[in-house]
Amino acid sequence: MFPIRDENPSGVRPVVTYALIIINTVVFLWELAYGLERAVYDFGFIPAAFLADPLGNAYRIFTSMFLHGGWSHLIGNMVYLYIFGDNVEAAFGKAKYFAFYLASGVGATGLHVLASLTPPAAYIPAVGASGAISGVLGAYWIFYPHARIQTVVTYGFFWQVVRVPAYYYIGFWFVYQLIMGALGISGVAWWAHVGGFITGLVLGSPLREAARRRREAPGRVFWDYYVEWY
Repeated sequence: MFPIRDENPSGVRPVVTYALIIINTVVFLWELAYGLERAVYDFGFIPAAFLADPLGNAYRIFTSMFLHGGWSHLIGNMVYLYIFGDNVEAAFGKAKYFAFYLASGVGATGLHVLASLTPPAAYIPAVGASGAISGVLGAYWIFYPHARIQTVVTYGFFWQVVRVPAYYYIGFWFVYQLIMGALGISGVAWWAHVGGFITGLVLGSPLREAARRRREAPGRVFWDYYVEWY
């Protein structure tokens, strides 16, 4: 499943979300010029390096949030941020949303460290915005559980667009991260996703009631579930 849009207009111009997308893209272009592998090792988050010298490697917590390992990694993350970020930004307000985004990335890194204390995981650099974006998903899940997410589902050569409630789509996504992390599947920082998501839940919970009032404001309608075949 891959989301293409949500049926949940934010009613605001999400300048912080757009700025984050631009920054991530510009940083990735810089990575290509600097040398992708070199950038990942110089500025990615390496658990062993951080544990050996926390102060000297603290910058990696933040630089790693804006690095990506390839075009597909970047585009996938930015699609999620574009779809879900505007509504969470509307709920938090611009300044608090930016702080929330960074805090989610820090929370993601924290759990990733705990899950990567032994070799070889401790020496593998982690990069990507997905930890912070997982926090955005966590907040969206509690703010707008019944918003519909237009999702592409493939069956071999066939595909369809399904309108899935956010509580199901994001809930399924979270369970998938847990399963893959528990199985120890390599190549993705699964526990960083889990940590970011939990951080989003915790930090978003105080604003849940305000988001509910906004969601139920006149003129905001969530349509019933249906399936479209293409």
